[in-house]
Amino acid sequence: MKFYRDPDSGTVFAYEADGSQDEFIPGHLVVMSEAEIQAHLNPVKLPTSADVDAERDRRIDAGVEFQGVQYQSRGTDRENIAGAAQLGFMAIVGGAQPGDLRWSNPDQDFAWIASDNSMVLMDAPTVVAFGKVAAVRKQALIYAGRQLKDMESIPSDFTDDKWWQ
Repeated sequence: MKFYRDPDSGTVFAYEADGSQDEFIPGHLVVMSEAEIQAHLNPVKLPTSADVDAERDRRIDAGVEFQGVQYQSRGTDRENIAGAAQLGFMAIVGGAQPGDLRWSNPDQDFAWIASDNSMVLMDAPTVVAFGKVAAVRKQALIYAGRQLKDMESIPSDFTDDKWWQ
């Protein structure tokens, strides 16, 4: 293909390279350079605030690490973690002691299911700490996204971990 640009409007036109359409090429069109053609065919998409929000949300939902173990952190998971942390706090106020794994149910040790489907035993203070870590991680990602969106231009590598620490 042969590419031409209208110098007034910037509109790009493409014609067959074999010359079969040359008679239809208006005289005011300008032949595009190879660099212009490549820029036209492969435009650079600048990241938007919506792109940052999507990356932030992906990271929020991608899991949270607590005491070296990875846990799911989708919306319902975060709701469950927050609810368990609240119950753990109430159990502590009610007298639950560190190391007491039956703080939630006197007939069963309390355990949380990790991302690898293993059962992780937790006493009430551990569940409260887990809830805090999950909340702090979400908040950190929200602020990291805000910092990216506050920049004069969002970096093209905004999905790199270096921006989300």
